[in-house]
Amino acid sequence: MIRLAAIGLGNRTRKYLEYVQAHPEEVSLVAVVEPDDIRRQSVAAGFGLPEAVCFRDAKDLFAADLQIDGVIIASPDNLHFDQTMAAISHGWHVLLEKPVAESIERCRQISEAARRAKVQVLICYVLRYHPYYRKLRELVRGGAIGEVVSISHRVNIGTDRMTHTYVRGPWGIAADSSPSFLSKCCHDVDILLWITGKHARKVSSFGSLMVFRPENAPAGAADRCVDCPVERSCPYSAVDLYQRRHDWVGNFVVPEGRTLDQVIAEELQSGRFGRCAYRCGSDVADHQTVSFQTEDGSTFDIQMNAFTRKDNRDSILSGTEGEIHADEQTIVLRRFAEGTKEVFDFREVFDQPLHGYADLSVVEDFVHSIREGRACASPVGEAVESHQICYLAEQSRNESIILFI
Repeated sequence: MIRLAAIGLGNRTRKYLEYVQAHPEEVSLVAVVEPDDIRRQSVAAGFGLPEAVCFRDAKDLFAADLQIDGVIIASPDNLHFDQTMAAISHGWHVLLEKPVAESIERCRQISEAARRAKVQVLICYVLRYHPYYRKLRELVRGGAIGEVVSISHRVNIGTDRMTHTYVRGPWGIAADSSPSFLSKCCHDVDILLWITGKHARKVSSFGSLMVFRPENAPAGAADRCVDCPVERSCPYSAVDLYQRRHDWVGNFVVPEGRTLDQVIAEELQSGRFGRCAYRCGSDVADHQTVSFQTEDGSTFDIQMNAFTRKDNRDSILSGTEGEIHADEQTIVLRRFAEGTKEVFDFREVFDQPLHGYADLSVVEDFVHSIREGRACASPVGEAVESHQICYLAEQSRNESIILFI
């Protein structure tokens, strides 16, 4: 039986714990850390955990004399390094939410510490486990389009996710979390490297916080959406997002005896998610393009696009013998010489929950790698390269330079 602890009981961890609930014969949750009382008590009740193994602070977990094989770390980004290094020092395997750490030097330190301690640190690069991206890798690595010459990859964040997470939310200030491209797109960088097996040598980037600035607020706009006379015409209205549409409310904590609607109303009146999107003080890029050239001269472009109602990724992979157009619905493969077209349909997969159950596959790989003593499919050592590209992209964006790896 693999014994797991969990640090941070937000949306991501609760999804990962669905695997634990579904497989009590092979894995159990033995301790949790979460400063929010309601979240901590809810998970504890769901898993039958006594109060003695439910902590507000990760330091108390590390100080406790508990038999633990592995730990899920999905705490705020700026806590990842200290908590992961502490877990490694205890000999615990780690399932670590992205991004790994707040600098490339610290990413490397984690990777080296894990190597020395001979423990697994699996990075939650969920795309590696998704059937759609595994099919893309199979096609590309199998030579379906010949040698890859270029990839154009667009990450459609969407206005709802952008305003909830990167404007009003905890990822709006880079110093408190991470730059938006690192936070959102580090696994997009990883997936292109993973699909092709190539390595970057030069990086450049352009982008800025162009829209969500105080000077761009409509005339007469109020500080909070509930008080705003132009709220009905604003595409970034918190009232519309949370109250009318009930979207992005999964992380709102509902105390016993209250309703979700009551919590939403209070949040709109006085919480961080009720603020005018133009006046949140966000300092992360709301749009960004990152380009990198690989060792053989091929070029990859990733466009992070918030100003769309889409919430998906689409890609064009161009090769010497064919091309692939993929939009997280279908993969369309065209071979030049044969003049053929082949379509792979993934619509049903993307209709399934938990990222097409890839969230569960991540935990399955983690648990099985511990039990079998084998390497996992998304090790921290491989994640270092994608993080380095993201950090260089942020430097390139800020300094308007091309950087070499």
